[in-house]
This record gives sequence, structure tokens and C-alpha cells, in this order.
Amino acid sequence: MKKFVCGFLIGGFLFGSMNAFAEPLYQIAVRFNVKDIVVNGNSLPLANRPINYNGITYVPVRAIAESLGYEAKWNAEDQSVEINIAKMVSLVTVDMVKQAIKAQGLPLNDHKLSYYTLNKIEPVSYQIGEMEHVHIYVYKSYEDRVRGRMEFEVIQSKTDMNVPFIYEAGNALIFYVPFKKELQLDKKLQTATAHLLSPKE
Repeated sequence: MKKFVCGFLIGGFLFGSMNAFAEPLYQIAVRFNVKDIVVNGNSLPLANRPINYNGITYVPVRAIAESLGYEAKWNAEDQSVEINIAKMVSLVTVDMVKQAIKAQGLPLNDHKLSYYTLNKIEPVSYQIGEMEHVHIYVYKSYEDRVRGRMEFEVIQSKTDMNVPFIYEAGNALIFYVPFKKELQLDKKLQTATAHLLSPKE
């Protein structure tokens, strides 16, 4: 006999972290009987399992869109999901990421740090200051980078960890693991990532 699970389905469930307040909550019975989602022959690592409700399969919008080369974001003002073709002008290199971080006045000290292998890529790792860590993953494509992030989301859902700040720039995935949050280095790394995404003259 197949198990039924009662849960709440709200506007943000299928997209991730977005919030929806306009609609009331309803209790529904759903099935977690979708074993895998395969896109172009590749199984997707999903932290949030797809569900089946009234014969319709619901999957995370962002994961599916990004695995197909699209960007998906939640427009809180319009209460809508926006999906557009991901535009990547040029590939980002590790050196480009390092230069963008150093331009914010942050030192990158070589250090033998161990971090997760994500989508078959080992990160280039650095220490900032006493205990702050930065891990840089550079992939061959936007889609490879997306898969790397999805693999991390699965790991995160199964472990109790110090959640890092995650930045994405084209084919690069950057993790910042803070030690002293009052330093607010995350804002400098966010600025560095924005510079990587800005068009070059």
C-alpha cells in the first residue's frame, strides 16, 4: 500500500525561499512517489522531493529551469515566477574570481582546506584572516555550475552544518564560510560577485 503524506502546499513550496501571503493555506494529501527527475539524460540532485497531487507532478521550478539553461527568480512585487534564458557573456576563471575578491581589500591566503566535491569539481580554497574560508568552484558551463549547487543543497538538507554564504557568477560557484559574522565580509564578497557579473568595457 502506497503511503500518503499530509502536508501544506503554499505558493513558495515549489520555488524555494519565496513567500506568498495572498492565498490561504489548505491541508492536502500528497504522494512522494516520484523517484527521480531526469533532464537530458542526467538525474537531478534535488533537496526538495517532487510530489504527486491529483495526478499532477509538482517539481521545484528553479531546479528544472536552471538545468535547462534558464534563470528563474521570484518577483515579490508582482507575486510571479520569472524564467528567462541565462545569458553568460564569457566564462569566469579562478583568477578572475580572486582578482574581484582582492579588489575588495580581502587577502586570500593559500590553505589546504577540505571542502565538498560538487559535480566532480574540487574547489580552490583560501583562508581570509584567522578562520574565514572561501571556496571557489569553476565549471565548464552555467548548467554544470547549477548542478554543483543542487548537489550542495542535497548535502545541506542531510547534514547539520554551518551554512555558508553562496554566490553564483556565470560558471563560478563561490562559498564563503564565516567565523565572525560581525566582520560582514559577506557584503564585500557580494560586491565582488556583482563585479564579475557586470559587463566588461
